[in-house]
Order: sequence, then C-alpha cells, then structure tokens
Amino acid sequence: YFHETIWKGVPKFLRRVDTALKNIGINERVPYNAPLIQFSSWMGGDRDGNPRVTPEVTRDVCLLARMMAANLYCAQIEDLMFELSMWRCNDELRARADELHRSSKKDAKHYIEFWKKVPPNEPYRVILGDVRDNLYNTRERSRELLSSGHSDIPEEATLTNLEQLLEPLELCYRSLCACGDRVIADGTLLDFLRQVSTFGLSLVKLDIRQESDRHTDALDAITSYLGIGSYREWSEERRQEWLLSELNGKRPLFGADLPMTEEVADVMGAFQVIAELPGDNFGAYVISMATSPSDVLAVELLQRECHIKTPLRVVPLFEKLADLEAAPAALARLFSIDWYRERINGKQEVMIGYSDSGKDAGRLSAAWQMYKAQEDLVKVAKQFGVKLTMFHGRGGTVGRGGGPTHLAILSQPPDTINGSLRVTVQGEVIEQSFGEEHLCFRTLQRFTAATLEHGMRPPISPKPEWRALLDEMAVVATEEYRSIVFQEPRFV
Repeated sequence: YFHETIWKGVPKFLRRVDTALKNIGINERVPYNAPLIQFSSWMGGDRDGNPRVTPEVTRDVCLLARMMAANLYCAQIEDLMFELSMWRCNDELRARADELHRSSKKDAKHYIEFWKKVPPNEPYRVILGDVRDNLYNTRERSRELLSSGHSDIPEEATLTNLEQLLEPLELCYRSLCACGDRVIADGTLLDFLRQVSTFGLSLVKLDIRQESDRHTDALDAITSYLGIGSYREWSEERRQEWLLSELNGKRPLFGADLPMTEEVADVMGAFQVIAELPGDNFGAYVISMATSPSDVLAVELLQRECHIKTPLRVVPLFEKLADLEAAPAALARLFSIDWYRERINGKQEVMIGYSDSGKDAGRLSAAWQMYKAQEDLVKVAKQFGVKLTMFHGRGGTVGRGGGPTHLAILSQPPDTINGSLRVTVQGEVIEQSFGEEHLCFRTLQRFTAATLEHGMRPPISPKPEWRALLDEMAVVATEEYRSIVFQEPRFV
C-alpha cells in the first residue's frame, strides 16, 4: 500500500489542501516540513502474543523498509533530474555544484539513466546526482545487510539522517524561487519534499508492542540475578521505588552473563535491535495490558540498560475495564514524578483498546468507560501541563470499535483531540481505506476533516442525567454480558 497508493496519494492530498486554503483567502501552502499525516506500522513490531515476531524479524523488516524508501526516492530523483535541466541558479547552488563536480567520479554504469558524468552547466543535475549516489549506497547497504548481515559499503557513504536528504533538495527549491522559477519549484520538487518529510528514510516508523508481563519477567530475571529479590512478587510501591532509584542512577544493572529464559532473551533481544538500528526506524513502544505506572517505568529502564541512544516514546495501552478506570490515576502518578516529566518533555501518548475492552465488559460498557477515561485523562494532562495524544486501537468490526471514520472521530469527548490523534487501520479494512489511490485520498481527507471539525466545533458533553443513565446501563450490561460469556458453561 505504501509504494502503490500512499506514496502518490499524500502529495496529491496536500495539493488539495493547498487549494482549499487558497479558496478561503490563505495564499500560503502547507509547509512541507510540517507533515499533516504520518504513518507507522506494527508489521514486524507487534510481538504481543505472536512468537513468530522475533528480534531478527524486527531487524529485517526495518532494513526492508529502509531499502524500499531509498528505492522510491531514487526513482523520484531521476524524474527530477529529467525535469531540472536549466543552467540558471543562485550563487549558493552554483558553488555547491562546482565543488561536487570537481570531486565526482567518472561514469556510473550501474544507473540506467544519467550514468555519464553530468556536465557542470547543469548544476541542478549535479546536485541531484550526488543525492542519487547517496540513496543508491543507502539502498545497497540495506540490501546487503538484509541478505547476508554484512555490507562492504561503509555507513558514512549512506544517508544516516533525514537532514542529509532534505538539505540539497531545499537548496534546489531556494535557488529555483530566487531565479524566478517558483512555478517549477512548486511542482514535482515540492511533492518530493513533502514525501521526504512524511516518509523519512525508513518509509514508515515501526511501533513495537509487547505485553507488560513480559517486561515483568525480564526485570524479575535482573533482580534475581542481583540477589535483591523477585521483582514479580514486589508491590507496586516497591517496584516504583526501585525503578526510579535506578533511573536516577548511572550504574549498569547486568552484563552479558545475565541468565535468561527464552522468553526473557526475546524481550531483551528486541531492545538490542532497537539500539542497533537507526532511531528513525522506530515510533512508539506500546505496552499492551498496561495496568500501573511501573509498567511504563519498566520499559524506560530497559531502554536505558540496552543503551538505546534515542529512546522510544512509551505508550501504555489500557484494555480491560478495570484498567481503563484506573488509567487516570496511573497517569497522574507518572506526571508527579520529576524524572518522568523531564523525560516526556510535555508530551504523552496513551492508547485505548476497543477490542479487548469489549471482550472484557461488553460493547456498551466498554464504549462508555473509554469515553469517561478519555475525559479524565485529558483533565490529568491539563493539570500537569502535558499535551496528550490519544491512540485509538480500533478494528474493522463493530465489536472491535469499527465504524464510519468521520463519525467515530467526531464522537470523541471534547478536548480529547486538540489537533492530533492516532488511529489503527487494521488489516481487515486496510484494503477499503488504501487499496486504490482514490480510496487513499478519501481516507486522508476524512481523517483530516474530522480532526479539524472536532477542534473547531467540539461536540457537546453528555448531560448529567444522561451520564447517570449510562452508568446504570453499563453496570447491568456488564453483568449480563459476563454472565453469558464467562459463567455460562454452554457458551463456546
């Protein structure tokens, strides 16, 4: 879907947004370096109950995505090289092109197009040719690492951060604008800049998801190794006390001789892969079945112990009815910790699970409790001055939170979106959302329009008498649901 529909769909959609802004008197384009929509994935990262998602799979998926991104960019660069054949440019680009031309190699016969050395009177092609060389090395290094685990191409010959790709493209854009070629700059080049800002070097950021109990097992192995007791048997207060003391300290907790079961080795291996690969490959670390503050602090400590240079943001996923009820208190406790507030830098993401909450309490009770939990979570975040982003784990069917996208977003409680939200698009509905370019366009349009509308025309909060009635209905609904699903022996 990324290389077939989403890749082309994003710049087309952003051009429609530009047109909409112009129609209401705003003669500014959407900034290319502030993407409206970004994409993440769980493919190769969701190890919650899936033993086939190993550290090796995660590593291979990241390398494959990086290789695909470089391949898409290479094709786009060659299109730009055909288009930007002019010789007129500003002094900044001229100086860069002259420098690159003097240091450039001879003919590169591994390319199909522009394989001969570009002449100096085509400065844009000289600049873009250098970018293409770096992209080619990036693609081939990822390919070799994926196939054999080793590459003869040094990392310094590849693109290692997004700025290395954006900077020469921005230079071309500035030069075209300065020379009176703004129309050309706002064509294919602007689309490419927007694609680079949206997809980055990794095409899609990989979210990691793991169950909270697996982290408990890992920390239990560590505390047992240190001879200080069983982490699993500690109370929540004792866990928080120890985790915070270690997070505020600097000593390493274990070495290579830490005894590990197969399950613990899998958990630690995932963190080691995160530490090994470039940080821009990854998005969030989602903790499924999160129940308490220690679940979040545990992942923070494991990230530090595995020497992850750019720690992933940690996202608790509250799924069961009781966990949703306790979520606001758990978040308030985390925000009251000085170390944690400094770590999150004023931003927090919380995920709520539609499927498991529905399985636990029934659809009505789960939906009402998620509504109330969001209200309370937002209040807690405002109290501590934290920008909260809700991550909605919705499926395709009604039982998994499915429904019309536009109405689903507009039905969220007031003040719970504030211009940003995350939503899962599950495999069973991804074809109808992104299977064709026009479907991709419509999906992006619905998400953007509903998010803006929710902020500009917030929904009205339920009246007190409605709340009282729903509270009463939820209790009855949960009892009836559980009496059948969990207590009826004939229920299959």
